[in-house]
Amino acid sequence: MSRFKKSSLSILLVLSILVTFVCSYGGVTAVANDTPAPAISSGTYGLAQNIQDGVILHAWNWSYNTIKSNMADIAAAGYSAVQTSPVQQPRDYNASWTQVSTQWWKFYQPLDLTFAADHTWMGTPEEFKKMCEEAHSYGVKVIVDIVANHLANDRDGAGNAKDNRNSGIPAYLRNNDSYWHVNTIWASDSNRYDMTMGSTGQPDLNTGNSAVQGFVIDLMKTCIDKGADGFRFDAAKHIEVPEDPYGAGSNFWPNVTSQVSAYGSAKGKNIYYYGEVLNTASTALSNYTEYICLTDNQTGNNVKSNVLNGNAAGAAASGYVFNLGADKTVLWAESHDIFAENQFTSNTDIMLTWAVVASRADATSLFLARPWSYTGNEMGLSGDTSWKGKNVAEVNKFHNYFIGQGEYLSNNGSVVINERGTTGAVLVNLSSNSVSVNAQANRMIDGTYKDHISGNNFTVSNGRIYGSITGKNIAVLYNTAASPGGVKTLYLQDKLGWGSSAKAYCWNSLTGAKNAAWPGVTMTYVKTTPDTHENIYKITFTDSAYDYIIFTNGSGQQTVDLPTATNGSVYYCTQAASSGKYKVSTYPST
Repeated sequence: MSRFKKSSLSILLVLSILVTFVCSYGGVTAVANDTPAPAISSGTYGLAQNIQDGVILHAWNWSYNTIKSNMADIAAAGYSAVQTSPVQQPRDYNASWTQVSTQWWKFYQPLDLTFAADHTWMGTPEEFKKMCEEAHSYGVKVIVDIVANHLANDRDGAGNAKDNRNSGIPAYLRNNDSYWHVNTIWASDSNRYDMTMGSTGQPDLNTGNSAVQGFVIDLMKTCIDKGADGFRFDAAKHIEVPEDPYGAGSNFWPNVTSQVSAYGSAKGKNIYYYGEVLNTASTALSNYTEYICLTDNQTGNNVKSNVLNGNAAGAAASGYVFNLGADKTVLWAESHDIFAENQFTSNTDIMLTWAVVASRADATSLFLARPWSYTGNEMGLSGDTSWKGKNVAEVNKFHNYFIGQGEYLSNNGSVVINERGTTGAVLVNLSSNSVSVNAQANRMIDGTYKDHISGNNFTVSNGRIYGSITGKNIAVLYNTAASPGGVKTLYLQDKLGWGSSAKAYCWNSLTGAKNAAWPGVTMTYVKTTPDTHENIYKITFTDSAYDYIIFTNGSGQQTVDLPTATNGSVYYCTQAASSGKYKVSTYPST
């Protein structure tokens, strides 16, 4: 039997309407990506080469050796980067004081702007270096948390008073008033000057001072020498930008990031930066994103709030509160501060929130590795293992698989849906009950898709998504058989007598990439069918390179815009041209 005999199960492919992509907070919209998809790692785990393209594990309070011993699981769970606690000397260190709840905050009141030589729950500089080597062997990048805004205080309530500098701070720093903001100002979200010049409870460093900037730069260079690939800046909004008024501005950000980037580049590294900004910075956030990415805590917090309230429409809001642009945004399901303030959000609700935020296009997301007990877990040790649970890991892998492909967020009843590209989606059921999904497919093309959580199949047919999800669970839909880098061959059964003039014009609706200028490339003759004596032509291209195709004779006749079907599909015209364009059906080659 001919491989090209038409099946009785032909599927009519209707005219595809290209969506205009916009981003507006609170509405159900699509978000476009107009840049080519970056290459992913060729390694075993398919991790992102660029940190912003992947997802990050926050190994909160883990020692370097603990991170190293978990590296295989970190990579296997799809994390492209792991973030350490600050490497600076924490205040009041005592090896026998190990309770997380009473000790973790001391990392954020360091005593110096140098890499701690010893006496820390993290371990030694040599152990840090070996951890980085292990990370790089798996394709995982390392992010170091930097505290540059302040150092440890001596007593609560003393703010920026000279005598509030902790006695453990080395004399070269503690005794030089030019290195500090000496005033009675307290940081305030309502006043930009006070935000950057005032105390957050600890004595505020004068980050506009060139020597202080030099200390921070040297610390970051040391981290790079030992293997670091990126940095998080604690309390970033409290460090001034050049645009700040009333003499408060400084060149901290352009100077530090340019010098550190140049140093990293000389060592073959593209250094990544992001900063902690909570709620507001009382200045245009673009004054920061010119140099670093930023946390958008409100977007992640809003998703979690809607998850907790069972509001799928709210959780599916496609905009960002900070409106930085997704490629400058860091999201989370929870941060270490949020966890420390309230440990009562269930792992299930964190998982559901993570599935929404980590499935987003272009934004990176940070997963907090919780301790197993806030009061019982010991500093330096790992704890709760939900960070590598199947539901979390499969969302991470999905995120990596669809790097560079756009998104469409929507909801169907209690189910949040994020379609990525035209061949994948994450579905999040906020209800406690199982749900039979019958939802509109806004981007996905017809086909059968594997759920990587349950192993069950979902079907997309005639613009609808069908399947089932158990209560408080997720489905991760895509097929890995046609993975990036593979090839796809599509066929045309020529019922219109186009002959050797048959051409195929392919494009990617997300990146704008095309296979050729209009009217496309000439298709390759395959054979003539024995029963209808119609020629079969083919076009072959890298799978996932193009998601739409038009067949044309190059002289005015053409089909409607068609989503690219599964590998091996045969197209044929079914209806006379309407408005100059033929409608088409497909059948699988056999």
